[in-house]
Amino acid sequence: MSSFPGRIIAIIGIVAVSAACMGATTAETGSPQGGGPSPVAGQTASAGQGSGDGTSLVAAAAAVTDACTLMPMDLAATIVPDASAPQSQQFPPYKCTVSNGTSVLEITIAAYDAVDPLVPNDPVAGLGAAAYLQKQTPDNAYLKVILDPNGGAVYIEVAGHDGKDHGDDAIAVAQRVLAALS
Repeated sequence: MSSFPGRIIAIIGIVAVSAACMGATTAETGSPQGGGPSPVAGQTASAGQGSGDGTSLVAAAAAVTDACTLMPMDLAATIVPDASAPQSQQFPPYKCTVSNGTSVLEITIAAYDAVDPLVPNDPVAGLGAAAYLQKQTPDNAYLKVILDPNGGAVYIEVAGHDGKDHGDDAIAVAQRVLAALS
């Protein structure tokens, strides 16, 4: 009987570590910017999944070793004018960042991430299995697109530092990244 409390503590520790690992790549939540979920108006774009099978998106995301191959540079040039060359993170989760010293556009390919929504969030219809937009500040948009109900995600962050709403920019980049993965 004396080892029973020790086992419970060990199980709680394992659960806590597992939960921390699963959420390791979620967004910085910052201060809440609004109430509960509400649909983002006018967002009905196609997920670019071809046959609609999210597992094919997960397989394509798992094969990515350089996220910069998925960066839509024509959109990046309009979102981040006069940006330097894209910078690639060479280990998972694979990232590609474009910056001009003030504004930043970053895509992250995380083929094995959990399906947890961002908190707080606005659901975005028509992207992947689900998508969640989070506006951390008025000019910073963070989008998580779930690739399959079982997992896998693509993250898009646009930090404009210019006072403009970049939610539509993040969605447009996500559409192009999903199309490239399909």
